[in-house]
Amino acid sequence: MATREKIENFYRLWTSELDKFLSGYIYDEESKLNPTRYIFSYYLTILKKFTAGKLEEIEKINLLSGIRGVGKTTLLAQLYNAPKFISSFKKSNYRNVVAQDYEKIYIDVSRLSDESITLREFFNYYQEINEIRFVNLRKKLLILLDEVHYDEKWGLFLKNVFDETKGHRNILIIATGSSALKIKLNPDLSRRSLSEELFPLKFNEYAILKSNIFPKRGLSDNIIDAILTSEDAKKLFEFCKNKQPEISKYFSEFPPGAEDDYLYFGGFPFVLGLKNKKSIIFELVSGVIDKFITKDLLEMCSLSSATISKIKDLIYLIASSDSTDIDKLCSTLKLDYRPVRAVLDALVQGGVLVEVKSYGQKFVKVRKPIKFLFISPSLRISILTGILPSEVKGKILEDYLALTFSKDFYRKEKQYGGLEVMHDSSSGGADFILRIGQKKKIIIEVGFGKQSDGIKQIENTGKITDGYNYGVIVSRQGDLELVNEKIIRIPLKYWLAI
Repeated sequence: MATREKIENFYRLWTSELDKFLSGYIYDEESKLNPTRYIFSYYLTILKKFTAGKLEEIEKINLLSGIRGVGKTTLLAQLYNAPKFISSFKKSNYRNVVAQDYEKIYIDVSRLSDESITLREFFNYYQEINEIRFVNLRKKLLILLDEVHYDEKWGLFLKNVFDETKGHRNILIIATGSSALKIKLNPDLSRRSLSEELFPLKFNEYAILKSNIFPKRGLSDNIIDAILTSEDAKKLFEFCKNKQPEISKYFSEFPPGAEDDYLYFGGFPFVLGLKNKKSIIFELVSGVIDKFITKDLLEMCSLSSATISKIKDLIYLIASSDSTDIDKLCSTLKLDYRPVRAVLDALVQGGVLVEVKSYGQKFVKVRKPIKFLFISPSLRISILTGILPSEVKGKILEDYLALTFSKDFYRKEKQYGGLEVMHDSSSGGADFILRIGQKKKIIIEVGFGKQSDGIKQIENTGKITDGYNYGVIVSRQGDLELVNEKIIRIPLKYWLAI
Protein backbone atom coordinates (compact mmCIF):
# COMPACT_ATOMS: atom_id res chain seq x y z
CA MET A 1 0.00 0.00 0.00
CA ALA A 2 1.48 3.34 -1.07
CA THR A 3 1.75 6.12 1.49
CA ARG A 4 -0.14 9.38 1.01
CA GLU A 5 3.18 11.25 0.76
CA LYS A 6 4.34 8.97 -2.06
CA ILE A 7 1.12 9.44 -4.02
CA GLU A 8 1.22 13.19 -3.49
CA ASN A 9 4.83 13.47 -4.67
CA PHE A 10 4.04 11.42 -7.77
CA TYR A 11 0.99 13.52 -8.58
CA ARG A 12 2.81 16.84 -8.24
CA LEU A 13 5.78 15.72 -10.34
CA TRP A 14 3.59 14.04 -12.96
CA THR A 15 1.24 17.00 -13.49
CA SER A 16 4.11 19.49 -13.60
CA GLU A 17 5.87 17.57 -16.38
CA LEU A 18 2.86 16.22 -18.31
CA ASP A 19 2.68 18.82 -21.07
CA LYS A 20 6.37 18.42 -21.82
CA PHE A 21 6.03 14.64 -21.80
CA LEU A 22 3.10 14.64 -24.23
CA SER A 23 4.68 17.21 -26.56
CA GLY A 24 7.17 14.54 -27.60
CA TYR A 25 4.25 12.54 -29.01
CA ILE A 26 2.17 15.27 -30.60
CA TYR A 27 5.00 17.17 -32.36
CA ASP A 28 7.71 16.00 -34.75
CA GLU A 29 11.34 17.17 -34.75
CA GLU A 30 10.35 20.28 -36.71
CA SER A 31 7.68 21.18 -34.10
CA LYS A 32 4.88 20.31 -36.51
CA LEU A 33 1.88 18.33 -35.35
CA ASN A 34 2.20 14.61 -36.01
CA PRO A 35 -0.51 13.26 -38.34
CA THR A 36 -3.38 11.29 -36.87
CA ARG A 37 -4.35 7.75 -37.78
CA TYR A 38 -7.85 6.76 -38.92
CA ILE A 39 -8.78 5.60 -35.43
CA PHE A 40 -8.40 9.14 -34.09
CA SER A 41 -11.63 10.09 -35.88
CA TYR A 42 -13.45 7.22 -34.18
CA TYR A 43 -12.42 8.37 -30.71
CA LEU A 44 -13.05 12.01 -31.60
CA THR A 45 -16.66 11.02 -32.34
CA ILE A 46 -16.83 9.31 -28.92
CA LEU A 47 -15.42 12.49 -27.34
CA LYS A 48 -18.00 14.60 -29.17
CA LYS A 49 -20.85 12.45 -27.83
CA PHE A 50 -19.31 12.67 -24.36
CA THR A 51 -19.15 16.47 -24.36
CA ALA A 52 -22.71 16.68 -25.72
CA GLY A 53 -24.07 14.43 -22.97
CA LYS A 54 -25.08 11.74 -25.48
CA LEU A 55 -22.66 9.00 -24.48
CA GLU A 56 -24.15 5.52 -24.22
CA GLU A 57 -23.63 3.65 -20.96
CA ILE A 58 -21.33 1.05 -22.55
CA GLU A 59 -19.26 3.79 -24.23
CA LYS A 60 -18.02 5.17 -20.90
CA ILE A 61 -15.10 2.70 -20.85
CA ASN A 62 -13.11 2.12 -24.03
CA LEU A 63 -10.27 -0.40 -24.23
CA LEU A 64 -7.69 -0.11 -26.99
CA SER A 65 -5.24 -2.95 -27.59
CA GLY A 66 -2.47 -3.39 -30.14
CA ILE A 67 1.07 -4.58 -30.67
CA ARG A 68 3.80 -2.30 -29.35
CA GLY A 69 4.83 0.53 -31.66
CA VAL A 70 1.53 1.05 -33.50
CA GLY A 71 0.90 4.44 -31.88
CA LYS A 72 -1.38 3.90 -28.88
CA THR A 73 0.47 6.41 -26.69
CA THR A 74 0.53 8.95 -29.53
CA LEU A 75 -3.21 8.53 -29.96
CA LEU A 76 -3.87 9.24 -26.28
CA ALA A 77 -1.60 12.30 -26.42
CA GLN A 78 -3.54 13.57 -29.44
CA LEU A 79 -6.87 12.99 -27.71
CA TYR A 80 -5.60 14.85 -24.64
CA ASN A 81 -4.83 17.75 -26.97
CA ALA A 82 -7.79 17.10 -29.28
CA PRO A 83 -8.52 20.74 -30.32
CA LYS A 84 -5.06 20.99 -31.92
CA PHE A 85 -5.93 18.13 -34.28
CA ILE A 86 -9.34 19.32 -35.44
CA SER A 87 -9.04 21.11 -38.77
CA SER A 88 -10.45 24.63 -38.96
CA PHE A 89 -13.31 23.68 -41.27
CA LYS A 90 -14.45 20.96 -38.85
CA LYS A 91 -14.23 22.95 -35.61
CA SER A 92 -17.91 23.94 -35.82
CA ASN A 93 -18.82 20.24 -35.67
CA TYR A 94 -16.85 19.78 -32.47
CA ARG A 95 -17.58 22.99 -30.56
CA ASN A 96 -17.72 21.36 -27.13
CA VAL A 97 -14.47 19.46 -27.75
CA VAL A 98 -12.72 22.61 -28.99
CA ALA A 99 -13.92 24.52 -25.94
CA GLN A 100 -12.65 21.66 -23.75
CA ASP A 101 -15.43 22.21 -21.24
CA TYR A 102 -14.33 19.14 -19.30
CA GLU A 103 -11.60 18.08 -16.92
CA LYS A 104 -8.96 15.68 -18.22
CA ILE A 105 -6.13 13.58 -16.88
CA TYR A 106 -3.60 11.36 -18.63
CA ILE A 107 -1.73 8.67 -16.68
CA ASP A 108 1.02 6.29 -17.78
CA VAL A 109 0.08 3.34 -15.57
CA SER A 110 3.53 1.80 -15.95
CA ARG A 111 4.89 4.84 -14.09
CA LEU A 112 2.35 4.28 -11.32
CA SER A 113 3.40 0.64 -11.16
CA ASP A 114 7.07 1.60 -10.88
CA GLU A 115 6.14 3.61 -7.79
CA SER A 116 4.00 0.74 -6.41
CA ILE A 117 0.89 2.94 -6.58
CA THR A 118 -2.35 1.31 -7.66
CA LEU A 119 -4.99 2.91 -9.84
CA ARG A 120 -7.46 2.82 -6.96
CA GLU A 121 -5.00 4.54 -4.59
CA PHE A 122 -4.15 7.22 -7.14
CA PHE A 123 -7.73 8.05 -8.06
CA ASN A 124 -8.88 8.05 -4.42
CA TYR A 125 -6.28 10.76 -3.89
CA TYR A 126 -7.28 12.52 -7.14
CA GLN A 127 -10.94 12.67 -6.08
CA GLU A 128 -10.03 13.97 -2.65
CA ILE A 129 -7.80 16.87 -3.72
CA ASN A 130 -10.20 17.90 -6.49
CA GLU A 131 -13.19 17.63 -4.13
CA ILE A 132 -15.12 15.32 -6.42
CA ARG A 133 -16.57 11.81 -6.27
CA PHE A 134 -17.00 9.56 -9.29
CA VAL A 135 -20.43 8.55 -8.03
CA ASN A 136 -21.92 12.04 -8.43
CA LEU A 137 -19.65 13.97 -10.81
CA ARG A 138 -21.07 17.35 -11.71
CA LYS A 139 -18.47 18.21 -14.35
CA LYS A 140 -17.36 15.94 -17.16
CA LEU A 141 -14.06 14.08 -16.67
CA LEU A 142 -11.93 12.46 -19.37
CA ILE A 143 -9.47 9.83 -18.07
CA LEU A 144 -6.76 8.52 -20.41
CA LEU A 145 -4.88 5.48 -19.10
CA ASP A 146 -1.85 4.26 -21.03
CA GLU A 147 -0.46 0.73 -20.46
CA VAL A 148 -3.32 -0.01 -18.06
CA HIS A 149 -2.37 -3.69 -17.78
CA TYR A 150 0.59 -2.72 -15.58
CA ASP A 151 -1.90 -2.52 -12.70
CA GLU A 152 -2.72 -6.09 -11.68
CA LYS A 153 -6.30 -5.15 -10.75
CA TRP A 154 -7.01 -2.80 -13.64
CA GLY A 155 -10.11 -4.78 -14.66
CA LEU A 156 -11.61 -4.57 -11.18
CA PHE A 157 -10.80 -0.85 -10.98
CA LEU A 158 -12.58 -0.09 -14.26
CA LYS A 159 -15.53 -2.31 -13.33
CA ASN A 160 -15.96 -0.42 -10.06
CA VAL A 161 -15.75 2.96 -11.79
CA PHE A 162 -18.41 1.83 -14.26
CA ASP A 163 -20.70 0.69 -11.45
CA GLU A 164 -20.08 3.86 -9.40
CA THR A 165 -21.06 6.10 -12.32
CA LYS A 166 -24.26 4.34 -13.44
CA GLY A 167 -26.28 7.39 -12.46
CA HIS A 168 -24.64 9.78 -14.96
CA ARG A 169 -22.70 10.13 -18.22
CA ASN A 170 -20.03 12.53 -16.97
CA ILE A 171 -17.04 10.20 -17.18
CA LEU A 172 -15.17 8.83 -20.20
CA ILE A 173 -12.24 6.44 -19.85
CA ILE A 174 -9.99 5.38 -22.72
CA ALA A 175 -7.41 2.79 -21.68
CA THR A 176 -4.66 1.16 -23.75
CA GLY A 177 -2.71 -2.04 -23.27
CA SER A 178 -1.04 -4.88 -25.13
CA SER A 179 -3.14 -7.12 -27.38
CA ALA A 180 -3.20 -9.65 -24.55
CA LEU A 181 -5.53 -7.15 -22.88
CA LYS A 182 -8.48 -8.75 -24.68
CA ILE A 183 -7.47 -12.22 -23.56
CA LYS A 184 -7.14 -11.27 -19.91
CA LEU A 185 -10.32 -9.22 -19.98
CA ASN A 186 -12.44 -9.54 -16.87
CA PRO A 187 -15.72 -11.25 -17.85
CA ASP A 188 -17.72 -8.59 -16.00
CA LEU A 189 -15.88 -5.79 -17.78
CA SER A 190 -16.72 -7.20 -21.20
CA ARG A 191 -20.34 -6.11 -20.59
CA ARG A 192 -19.21 -2.70 -19.36
CA SER A 193 -16.85 -1.57 -22.11
CA LEU A 194 -16.10 -1.26 -25.80
CA SER A 195 -12.93 -2.78 -27.27
CA GLU A 196 -10.93 -1.78 -30.33
CA GLU A 197 -7.58 -2.92 -31.69
CA LEU A 198 -4.99 -0.68 -33.32
CA PHE A 199 -3.14 -2.58 -36.05
CA PRO A 200 0.11 -1.82 -37.91
CA LEU A 201 -0.23 0.49 -40.90
CA LYS A 202 -1.84 -0.77 -44.07
CA PHE A 203 -0.61 0.73 -47.34
CA ASN A 204 -3.31 3.38 -47.72
CA GLU A 205 -2.78 4.72 -44.19
CA TYR A 206 0.99 4.63 -44.68
CA ALA A 207 0.51 6.72 -47.85
CA ILE A 208 -1.60 9.27 -45.98
CA LEU A 209 0.82 9.64 -43.07
CA LYS A 210 3.98 9.67 -45.19
CA SER A 211 2.92 11.47 -48.38
CA ASN A 212 -0.56 12.91 -47.69
CA ILE A 213 -1.97 10.84 -50.58
CA PHE A 214 -5.57 9.75 -50.05
CA PRO A 215 -7.55 7.02 -51.84
CA LYS A 216 -11.02 7.86 -53.10
CA ARG A 217 -13.59 7.72 -50.30
CA GLY A 218 -15.32 4.35 -50.09
CA LEU A 219 -12.86 2.53 -52.36
CA SER A 220 -11.65 0.16 -49.63
CA ASP A 221 -15.15 -0.92 -48.56
CA ASN A 222 -16.24 -1.33 -52.17
CA ILE A 223 -13.35 -3.69 -52.95
CA ILE A 224 -13.95 -5.78 -49.81
CA ASP A 225 -17.67 -6.07 -50.52
CA ALA A 226 -16.99 -7.10 -54.12
CA ILE A 227 -14.49 -9.80 -53.08
CA LEU A 228 -16.87 -11.25 -50.49
CA THR A 229 -20.22 -10.92 -52.26
CA SER A 230 -19.72 -11.22 -56.02
CA GLU A 231 -21.92 -13.82 -57.66
CA ASP A 232 -19.03 -15.41 -59.55
CA ALA A 233 -15.54 -14.72 -60.95
CA LYS A 234 -16.95 -12.86 -63.96
CA LYS A 235 -18.91 -10.42 -61.78
CA LEU A 236 -15.84 -9.79 -59.63
CA PHE A 237 -13.76 -9.22 -62.76
CA GLU A 238 -16.31 -6.70 -64.08
CA PHE A 239 -16.19 -4.80 -60.80
CA CYS A 240 -12.38 -4.71 -60.81
CA LYS A 241 -12.34 -3.66 -64.47
CA ASN A 242 -14.64 -0.73 -63.68
CA LYS A 243 -12.40 0.31 -60.77
CA GLN A 244 -9.19 0.05 -62.81
CA PRO A 245 -9.02 3.78 -63.76
CA GLU A 246 -9.53 4.72 -60.11
CA ILE A 247 -6.80 2.34 -58.96
CA SER A 248 -4.40 3.56 -61.68
CA LYS A 249 -5.02 7.20 -60.78
CA TYR A 250 -4.36 6.49 -57.10
CA PHE A 251 -1.03 4.75 -57.73
CA SER A 252 0.10 7.28 -60.34
CA GLU A 253 0.72 9.69 -57.46
CA PHE A 254 3.39 7.47 -55.91
CA PRO A 255 7.06 7.36 -56.91
CA PRO A 256 8.43 4.10 -58.35
CA GLY A 257 9.05 1.49 -55.67
CA ALA A 258 6.57 2.92 -53.16
CA GLU A 259 4.88 -0.46 -52.75
CA ASP A 260 8.15 -2.20 -51.89
CA ASP A 261 9.15 0.61 -49.54
CA TYR A 262 5.92 0.07 -47.67
CA LEU A 263 6.26 -3.72 -47.48
CA TYR A 264 9.84 -3.49 -46.23
CA PHE A 265 9.69 -0.46 -43.96
CA GLY A 266 6.18 0.94 -43.64
CA GLY A 267 4.35 -1.09 -41.03
CA PHE A 268 4.93 1.15 -38.01
CA PRO A 269 4.41 4.91 -37.61
CA PHE A 270 7.66 5.44 -35.71
CA VAL A 271 9.79 4.73 -38.81
CA LEU A 272 8.05 7.19 -41.16
CA GLY A 273 10.48 10.00 -40.39
CA LEU A 274 13.58 7.89 -41.02
CA LYS A 275 15.11 8.24 -44.48
CA ASN A 276 17.73 5.99 -46.05
CA LYS A 277 18.42 4.29 -42.74
CA LYS A 278 17.40 0.73 -43.55
CA SER A 279 19.54 -0.99 -40.96
CA ILE A 280 18.20 1.27 -38.21
CA ILE A 281 14.61 0.62 -39.34
CA PHE A 282 15.16 -3.14 -39.25
CA GLU A 283 16.61 -2.84 -35.76
CA LEU A 284 13.75 -0.67 -34.49
CA VAL A 285 11.01 -2.86 -35.95
CA SER A 286 12.54 -6.12 -34.71
CA GLY A 287 12.85 -4.33 -31.37
CA VAL A 288 9.04 -4.39 -31.21
CA ILE A 289 9.24 -8.16 -30.80
CA ASP A 290 12.16 -7.93 -28.38
CA LYS A 291 10.11 -5.65 -26.11
CA PHE A 292 7.12 -7.94 -26.38
CA ILE A 293 9.23 -10.89 -25.28
CA THR A 294 10.85 -9.11 -22.34
CA LYS A 295 7.83 -7.11 -21.12
CA ASP A 296 4.72 -9.06 -22.12
CA LEU A 297 5.31 -12.68 -23.10
CA LEU A 298 7.14 -13.70 -19.94
CA GLU A 299 4.24 -12.33 -17.87
CA MET A 300 1.69 -14.26 -19.94
CA CYS A 301 3.11 -17.74 -19.52
CA SER A 302 5.51 -19.57 -17.24
CA LEU A 303 8.47 -20.87 -19.23
CA SER A 304 11.70 -22.66 -18.45
CA SER A 305 15.01 -20.91 -19.03
CA ALA A 306 15.72 -23.36 -21.87
CA THR A 307 12.52 -22.27 -23.65
CA ILE A 308 13.12 -18.57 -23.00
CA SER A 309 16.59 -18.78 -24.51
CA LYS A 310 15.12 -20.17 -27.76
CA ILE A 311 12.15 -17.83 -28.29
CA LYS A 312 14.03 -15.64 -30.77
CA ASP A 313 15.22 -18.75 -32.63
CA LEU A 314 11.60 -19.90 -32.83
CA ILE A 315 10.49 -16.57 -34.28
CA TYR A 316 13.35 -16.61 -36.79
CA LEU A 317 12.39 -20.12 -37.94
CA ILE A 318 8.81 -18.98 -38.55
CA ALA A 319 10.01 -15.89 -40.43
CA SER A 320 12.35 -17.88 -42.66
CA SER A 321 10.04 -20.81 -43.43
CA ASP A 322 7.35 -21.30 -46.02
CA SER A 323 5.21 -23.36 -43.65
CA THR A 324 5.02 -24.06 -39.94
CA ASP A 325 4.93 -27.60 -38.61
CA ILE A 326 5.02 -27.36 -34.82
CA ASP A 327 6.38 -30.88 -34.44
CA LYS A 328 9.31 -29.99 -36.72
CA LEU A 329 9.89 -26.77 -34.77
CA CYS A 330 10.05 -28.80 -31.56
CA SER A 331 12.54 -31.19 -33.13
CA THR A 332 14.74 -28.39 -34.48
CA LEU A 333 14.72 -26.46 -31.21
CA LYS A 334 14.88 -29.60 -29.04
CA LEU A 335 11.88 -28.46 -27.02
CA ASP A 336 8.65 -30.20 -26.02
CA TYR A 337 5.41 -29.44 -27.81
CA ARG A 338 3.69 -27.75 -24.85
CA PRO A 339 6.15 -24.86 -24.27
CA VAL A 340 6.49 -24.21 -28.01
CA ARG A 341 2.72 -24.09 -28.36
CA ALA A 342 2.52 -21.77 -25.32
CA VAL A 343 4.99 -19.33 -26.90
CA LEU A 344 3.11 -19.41 -30.22
CA ASP A 345 -0.20 -18.79 -28.45
CA ALA A 346 1.32 -15.82 -26.61
CA LEU A 347 2.67 -14.38 -29.87
CA VAL A 348 -0.82 -14.66 -31.37
CA GLN A 349 -2.52 -13.17 -28.29
CA GLY A 350 0.06 -10.39 -28.24
CA GLY A 351 -0.71 -9.44 -31.83
CA VAL A 352 2.68 -10.40 -33.30
CA LEU A 353 1.45 -13.44 -35.22
CA VAL A 354 -1.82 -14.35 -36.92
CA GLU A 355 -2.84 -17.99 -36.69
CA VAL A 356 -4.54 -19.46 -39.77
CA LYS A 357 -5.96 -22.90 -39.08
CA SER A 358 -6.03 -25.67 -41.62
CA TYR A 359 -9.29 -26.28 -43.48
CA GLY A 360 -11.31 -28.96 -41.71
CA GLN A 361 -9.10 -28.88 -38.63
CA LYS A 362 -12.10 -28.61 -36.30
CA PHE A 363 -13.48 -31.92 -37.43
CA VAL A 364 -10.45 -34.21 -37.34
CA LYS A 365 -8.17 -35.44 -34.58
CA VAL A 366 -5.02 -35.46 -36.71
CA ARG A 367 -2.71 -32.55 -35.86
CA LYS A 368 -2.39 -30.62 -39.10
CA PRO A 369 0.20 -27.91 -39.82
CA ILE A 370 -0.94 -24.43 -38.77
CA LYS A 371 0.00 -21.36 -40.75
CA PHE A 372 1.51 -18.54 -38.70
CA LEU A 373 1.81 -15.18 -40.43
CA PHE A 374 3.16 -11.89 -39.12
CA ILE A 375 0.69 -9.07 -38.52
CA SER A 376 2.90 -6.82 -40.69
CA PRO A 377 5.25 -7.72 -43.57
CA SER A 378 7.87 -5.38 -42.14
CA LEU A 379 8.09 -7.55 -39.01
CA ARG A 380 9.13 -10.61 -41.00
CA ILE A 381 11.50 -8.59 -43.17
CA SER A 382 13.15 -6.92 -40.16
CA ILE A 383 13.65 -10.27 -38.41
CA LEU A 384 15.43 -11.46 -41.57
CA THR A 385 17.30 -8.09 -41.86
CA GLY A 386 15.96 -7.61 -45.36
CA ILE A 387 17.41 -10.85 -46.78
CA LEU A 388 14.51 -12.95 -48.07
CA PRO A 389 15.04 -16.50 -49.36
CA SER A 390 13.19 -17.04 -52.64
CA GLU A 391 10.72 -19.44 -51.02
CA VAL A 392 9.75 -16.77 -48.46
CA LYS A 393 9.13 -13.82 -50.80
CA GLY A 394 5.49 -14.74 -51.23
CA LYS A 395 5.04 -14.86 -47.47
CA ILE A 396 5.30 -11.09 -47.11
CA LEU A 397 2.23 -10.78 -49.34
CA GLU A 398 0.48 -13.38 -47.21
CA ASP A 399 1.41 -11.30 -44.15
CA TYR A 400 -0.25 -8.30 -45.76
CA LEU A 401 -3.40 -10.27 -46.51
CA ALA A 402 -3.43 -11.48 -42.88
CA LEU A 403 -3.33 -7.83 -41.76
CA THR A 404 -6.13 -6.94 -44.19
CA PHE A 405 -8.29 -9.87 -43.11
CA SER A 406 -7.73 -9.03 -39.41
CA LYS A 407 -8.38 -5.32 -39.72
CA ASP A 408 -11.00 -5.05 -42.44
CA PHE A 409 -12.60 -8.32 -43.49
CA TYR A 410 -13.47 -9.58 -40.01
CA ARG A 411 -15.13 -6.24 -39.33
CA LYS A 412 -17.84 -7.34 -41.77
CA GLU A 413 -18.36 -10.91 -40.56
CA LYS A 414 -21.70 -10.20 -38.84
CA GLN A 415 -22.92 -8.42 -41.95
CA TYR A 416 -22.33 -11.55 -44.03
CA GLY A 417 -23.37 -14.21 -41.55
CA GLY A 418 -19.87 -15.14 -40.41
CA LEU A 419 -16.39 -15.27 -41.90
CA GLU A 420 -13.63 -17.84 -41.44
CA VAL A 421 -10.12 -17.59 -42.87
CA MET A 422 -8.31 -20.92 -43.26
CA HIS A 423 -5.60 -22.50 -45.40
CA ASP A 424 -5.07 -25.77 -47.24
CA SER A 425 -2.25 -27.66 -45.52
CA SER A 426 -2.04 -30.38 -48.16
CA SER A 427 0.79 -30.44 -50.69
CA GLY A 428 0.07 -28.07 -53.56
CA GLY A 429 -2.82 -26.43 -51.69
CA ALA A 430 -3.90 -22.79 -51.78
CA ASP A 431 -2.80 -20.11 -49.34
CA PHE A 432 -6.24 -19.09 -48.05
CA ILE A 433 -9.80 -20.35 -47.97
CA LEU A 434 -12.48 -17.82 -47.06
CA ARG A 435 -15.77 -19.29 -45.90
CA ILE A 436 -18.55 -16.68 -45.83
CA GLY A 437 -21.73 -17.66 -44.04
CA GLN A 438 -22.59 -21.34 -44.24
CA LYS A 439 -21.96 -22.14 -47.90
CA LYS A 440 -19.86 -19.61 -49.83
CA LYS A 441 -16.16 -20.46 -50.32
CA ILE A 442 -13.49 -18.29 -51.94
CA ILE A 443 -10.03 -19.74 -52.51
CA ILE A 444 -7.09 -17.31 -52.60
CA GLU A 445 -3.56 -18.00 -53.77
CA VAL A 446 -0.67 -15.54 -53.67
CA GLY A 447 1.23 -15.62 -56.97
CA PHE A 448 4.61 -13.93 -56.73
CA GLY A 449 6.34 -15.11 -59.88
CA LYS A 450 5.22 -16.91 -63.03
CA GLN A 451 2.06 -15.95 -64.85
CA SER A 452 0.69 -19.49 -64.36
CA ASP A 453 1.24 -19.46 -60.60
CA GLY A 454 -1.88 -20.09 -58.55
CA ILE A 455 -4.25 -21.86 -60.95
CA LYS A 456 -3.25 -25.40 -60.01
CA GLN A 457 -3.23 -24.63 -56.28
CA ILE A 458 -6.76 -23.21 -56.41
CA GLU A 459 -8.03 -26.18 -58.41
CA ASN A 460 -6.35 -28.65 -56.02
CA THR A 461 -7.92 -26.98 -53.00
CA GLY A 462 -11.28 -26.86 -54.75
CA LYS A 463 -11.35 -30.65 -54.69
CA ILE A 464 -10.67 -30.75 -50.94
CA THR A 465 -13.35 -28.15 -50.18
CA ASP A 466 -15.88 -29.97 -52.37
CA GLY A 467 -16.20 -27.05 -54.72
CA TYR A 468 -15.86 -23.27 -54.44
CA ASN A 469 -17.61 -20.16 -55.72
CA TYR A 470 -14.51 -18.61 -57.26
CA GLY A 471 -10.77 -18.45 -56.88
CA VAL A 472 -8.59 -15.34 -56.66
CA ILE A 473 -4.90 -15.12 -57.53
CA VAL A 474 -3.23 -12.19 -55.80
CA SER A 475 -0.63 -11.24 -58.37
CA ARG A 476 2.54 -9.34 -57.44
CA GLN A 477 3.09 -8.80 -61.16
CA GLY A 478 0.85 -8.86 -64.22
CA ASP A 479 -2.52 -7.38 -65.11
CA LEU A 480 -6.10 -7.90 -64.04
CA GLU A 481 -7.30 -11.04 -65.79
CA LEU A 482 -10.29 -13.37 -65.89
CA VAL A 483 -8.26 -16.59 -66.09
CA ASN A 484 -11.27 -18.84 -66.63
CA GLU A 485 -14.90 -18.97 -65.55
CA LYS A 486 -13.88 -19.79 -61.96
CA ILE A 487 -10.61 -17.93 -61.38
CA ILE A 488 -9.65 -14.24 -61.50
CA ARG A 489 -6.20 -12.68 -61.19
CA ILE A 490 -6.27 -9.44 -59.15
CA PRO A 491 -3.04 -7.40 -59.00
CA LEU A 492 -1.60 -6.51 -55.61
CA LYS A 493 -2.48 -2.84 -56.12
CA TYR A 494 -6.16 -3.58 -55.54
CA TRP A 495 -5.34 -5.21 -52.21
CA LEU A 496 -3.04 -2.36 -51.19
CA ALA A 497 -5.94 0.05 -51.83
CA ILE A 498 -8.15 -1.74 -49.27
